[in-house]
Amino acid sequence: MAKNEAMEALQRENLLLKSEVERLSSPPFRAGTVLDTGKKTVRVFVDGSGTYEIGHNESLNGKVKRGCRVTLNKDLAIVDSSEFSDLGSQVATVDEVEPNRIRVELKGEHKYVLSISPDVRAGDEVVLDSSGLLAIEKLSRKKTKYNLERVPQIPWDRIGGLEETIKSIRSEIEHPFVHREVYARYGSSPIKGALLFGPPGCGKTLVAKAIAYNLAKTTGHEDGHFISIKGPEILNMWLGNSEANVRRIYQSAREVANGALVVIFIDEAESIFRVRGSSVSTDAYDSIVPQLLTEMDGLEENHNIITLLATNREDSIDPAVLRPGRIDRKIKIPRPSREGAYEIFGIYLKDKPVQGLFKGSKRESLTHEAVERIYSPEPVCTVVNPHGEALGSFTYRNMISGAMIKGIVDRACRYAIERETVGGTIGIGKEDISRALDTELRENLELDQFFVESDWNDVFGDKGKQMYEAHKRGYLQFRKGPGQIQTAERGQQ
Repeated sequence: MAKNEAMEALQRENLLLKSEVERLSSPPFRAGTVLDTGKKTVRVFVDGSGTYEIGHNESLNGKVKRGCRVTLNKDLAIVDSSEFSDLGSQVATVDEVEPNRIRVELKGEHKYVLSISPDVRAGDEVVLDSSGLLAIEKLSRKKTKYNLERVPQIPWDRIGGLEETIKSIRSEIEHPFVHREVYARYGSSPIKGALLFGPPGCGKTLVAKAIAYNLAKTTGHEDGHFISIKGPEILNMWLGNSEANVRRIYQSAREVANGALVVIFIDEAESIFRVRGSSVSTDAYDSIVPQLLTEMDGLEENHNIITLLATNREDSIDPAVLRPGRIDRKIKIPRPSREGAYEIFGIYLKDKPVQGLFKGSKRESLTHEAVERIYSPEPVCTVVNPHGEALGSFTYRNMISGAMIKGIVDRACRYAIERETVGGTIGIGKEDISRALDTELRENLELDQFFVESDWNDVFGDKGKQMYEAHKRGYLQFRKGPGQIQTAERGQQ
């Protein structure tokens, strides 16, 4: 009895060894990706070989479908589904979606591929399999370049120092959307676009977001969308791709515009929509501008899309872009007034610990000296001609902006934190604000290019642009402080 059991154990072990020898001596499986399935055959891209049509393996019904990985024997018959997924090889951008295929752009070339994702849209980024014939994964839209974001919640009361500008925006932009029927009786429709221009740091981006939010709120489009793009993000090294990027932006907007308001915000617009023929290095910009004009002219039937451009170099944008019917309104976002500066300081100091019991209007006393110093008529920078004759002067009010006020408050907070960590007085004090103001103004005053063309217009009136250009070319100099003259080095190079 024991002898029989021993023999059976040896036989089982022998069978196991034989199967192991067969497994080790058999050729390795090949791997492939299923591109499509038919009634009788399966189209498979075999890694390192090519595309083949292979007969169905009846035992794998339900397992073999588009995009799955399969193993094949030496005769290229499907053996089983693979345990591994395709790692993918390249990321492409979707140009157009058709019923059975999608057109993608990859390294400047356009081609059609199949897709396993049912909800892919123009502008999405997809991962192609190793064959480059199948889109196997759609990347998160948060990672794509032109993302349709939910409208950011920025009511008008979160923006300080721009009361007149906000009043103009509400009249020119919001009212036509809110009172469509009234405007329609007069043959007037909502604007298609607006230009926000002014010095850097004065709130153009914040105003654009506030426009999107308040338009969505007042028109009842609670699910409104906001596409925010920096101008240089549109540029692409491959021929024709910059224009394709402009198309994708508007195509993404059109997909949702029938049921929701879409605001397209393009910051630093002068970087891509510059005057045609003004570039000496490439004519790429000359074709981007016509593409934008084509897209904006194609919005005639859809008034739920509005384009906002922002720039501090409005003179560099092509006139065809800015003409009425495309960019209908030009809205200047100016430097804050004295009252506006108090308001902005109040916004950024809100909920921050301050020395003493500053409440309500008393909080203004914390920044009173700083604001009055900023708006003092005392010149801080004088423009002189080659003979040393003074032509005009800039003051601190020609430098201040909402971003600079935020910087002053941030510095003051840091000074207060440093003091508190060594056992000093808790909260922001007047000396912190004063010290932060000194540092911020001194750092920015060292930059000749800090004064933009609109600042020169404020100082020199109608001759502002002429003076600005003369300074850029080095004909005019800055005198900063008694007896100190600094040459505009940019103009001399």
